[in-house]
Amino acid sequence: MPPVDILLPTINRVPALIMTLSGVAAQSLRDIRLIVADQSDRPAGPEPVILTLRRMIEARGGAVDWHTRPQIHGIAEQRDFLLGQATAGAVLYLDDDVFMEPWVLEHMLQTLNAERCGFVGAFPAGLSHRDDVRPHQQHLEVWEGPVRPEIVEPEGRGWERWQIHRAANIWHIGRNIPPGRSIRYKVAWVASCVLYDRQKLLDVGGFAFWRDLPRWHSGEEVLVQNLLMRKWGGCAIAPSGTYYAQVDTTVLNKAGTVDGHALDLLPAMVRRYAS
Repeated sequence: MPPVDILLPTINRVPALIMTLSGVAAQSLRDIRLIVADQSDRPAGPEPVILTLRRMIEARGGAVDWHTRPQIHGIAEQRDFLLGQATAGAVLYLDDDVFMEPWVLEHMLQTLNAERCGFVGAFPAGLSHRDDVRPHQQHLEVWEGPVRPEIVEPEGRGWERWQIHRAANIWHIGRNIPPGRSIRYKVAWVASCVLYDRQKLLDVGGFAFWRDLPRWHSGEEVLVQNLLMRKWGGCAIAPSGTYYAQVDTTVLNKAGTVDGHALDLLPAMVRRYAS
């Protein structure tokens, strides 16, 4: 069994998806299973370049499962479906607009195994901001010693850590870390490239709460990470080695907003899974 299943939801983003799959195909960790849930209007799987990348992943020792699905319930349901397909001990939720440098997945897995925490993130930078240096948003809370459980309440102490993940802040921070070194830092949440301990994720209910959300929603990973941090802790790494394609989001309604946020479910979820 591969040590990692990569869970990749995608919808109508073929150019960005090609970038993402190129990073997957080049990972130093080759024994992986890529599981894709494709909700594109025109299925992306048969596209010639994507077929080639799928074959490359398989030729290098990986496996690919491709599922074409209808657009009905939204991103949390997509994540729930993907988790239901997974069997590996660790699952990487990878958005379809993220490029990973070749060392990223292997290092994330080493960190997750060493820390035995709920998740390890590698937040992508938007390099259109590479000349936009924001020192006031780059305060990094480094984990000294092992990653430990912590409670981070919305708008409470630690919530402003999210500022680190704006623009290219994490890229600027990473440039000041000596080559070959890695820092584990504290987060409010981390998006787009997150490696979870699969059993721990299941122990807080996974993404089954999608049924309590409207079709257009956000915050589903913020919710599960908040629960995981309360029980086992979580962290992210710098440098992250990941980059955004910086294309339009696909989780907004026609008005350009969402109809609900998963954090509205946090009090009930804490009582059920992390009290």
